[in-house]
Amino acid sequence: MALVCTEITEWIEEEVSKPVEEWEERQEKKCKDYPWYDPRGWVCWFVTIFVKVVRWVIVKVGKWVARTVCKLVGVIVDLVVDIAVGLWDVIAGIFTLDWRRILDGLLRIGIGVVLGIIRLGRIVFLGDTIDYIVEEINRGRLRAHVRGLLEAKYSGDTLADIKAAIRLDHGAFGLRLHATAYRTVLDSETPAPREPAVPNLVVLHEQGAINLRELCGFEFTEGFWNRKRYKTLKKGPVLGGGGGGEFDNPISADELDAYLTSRGAQGPKFIVLPMRDGALDTKVATAAEKGRELALMLDFAKETRPVTDADHIVHPGYDTPNAHGSLASFLSGVLGRRNKTTDPDGATAGLCHPVVAGVFRYTDTLRGLANNLHDSACGLDGKSNSGATFVDNTPDQIWKYVPIHELGHCFGLCHTDGVDRIMFSPKQNTAWKKWYLIPRLAWSAYLDGEPTFTFGEAKATWDHVVAHFAPQCLGARPVVVGVTAAGVGSAGAGH
Repeated sequence: MALVCTEITEWIEEEVSKPVEEWEERQEKKCKDYPWYDPRGWVCWFVTIFVKVVRWVIVKVGKWVARTVCKLVGVIVDLVVDIAVGLWDVIAGIFTLDWRRILDGLLRIGIGVVLGIIRLGRIVFLGDTIDYIVEEINRGRLRAHVRGLLEAKYSGDTLADIKAAIRLDHGAFGLRLHATAYRTVLDSETPAPREPAVPNLVVLHEQGAINLRELCGFEFTEGFWNRKRYKTLKKGPVLGGGGGGEFDNPISADELDAYLTSRGAQGPKFIVLPMRDGALDTKVATAAEKGRELALMLDFAKETRPVTDADHIVHPGYDTPNAHGSLASFLSGVLGRRNKTTDPDGATAGLCHPVVAGVFRYTDTLRGLANNLHDSACGLDGKSNSGATFVDNTPDQIWKYVPIHELGHCFGLCHTDGVDRIMFSPKQNTAWKKWYLIPRLAWSAYLDGEPTFTFGEAKATWDHVVAHFAPQCLGARPVVVGVTAAGVGSAGAGH
């Protein structure tokens, strides 16, 4: 719902910030220029002319009203959904004797109620109003900062194209980027490379490279706080006419055992996904919403990619040497990302199309990993290609920020202290345990109601973007190269 609110306010700003052209009728007095004593100069007349007037209309009050009303409705709807879904999980868990699902439901209800009260309090006690004012001030400051960066690097038509594309002067300011959110997928029929008669999943399971019972959701080896929502689907039509949505046709534990013990000769044909549809939708929507705090407008497509290598199913974490190198191999081999050493232009062009991939798990309790293509100002070393991976975890209210956190690294951001920040990492920062952060967290809850990016991080993002992204990615028209009578010439401006 928050994303819808953001889109509404941006749509209002986009509409009312456009130039309004009007034709106005004006009258001008015309007289002959003669000496005062000449009677010919005593006669004057009026001439009617039409003048085209261009006005820019910006109505910020309307934007604020739309935002406040929409956020109020969104908070109430989210609260109702959290309670309803949580109750369903509790009831279903009681009937199926699944204590994990019961606890999931109770956590969703509890966290949803707490967050709902905080967010409603922000609106009632003007926290959202203050946040809106701060956002508008910072958005103006960010526009000025980006203007300086662009004017220092570009000129002419290139500069004009980029300013128009990102709506630097008027409209909803931000860099429009088409991104892709992938889910890896396992297929029970994919043959093993060295034993074509046996499915690859069976061989990897027998070798101990993967635990297929865990990946199908029948065992939980990582503990409760690292539970995933794996999704198993039988191939073919669903008995009774189903086949779509979250309630598909999963395999049973007995059917999986038959598949493994017979080495693929028995049991149903199936696929396995690392997370359910709703979990991916929540994470993608959150990434699109929070990206706007950096003036990045991410438009996500969703796709699946089959994986067969053990390292692409259970990814190396920080407890494994060269985790980023393994990620680079996955990004190039599975997602087709270019290497900046062998294809620098392709790797740079890839920055214009960010990618994140939902994977099954890591070898440790890592929840996401990213490769940034270039060195960042805060100390991240550039990798051979760019992109990020993440795993699913419950509850969503906490872990839905992981994909945008990892994408933040791709845009040059580093970890920071404070659980009120999206770039916070409990693995590398323990300052969240300090008592002196309590006032800051309380103020952040009142002002923002959820983890955020800061104005400083938005500036750092655009420093990185302007420094490393191709001008065509920012909105400049491609340079056209042609053959002239004198030889090879090019059309385009900028430097």
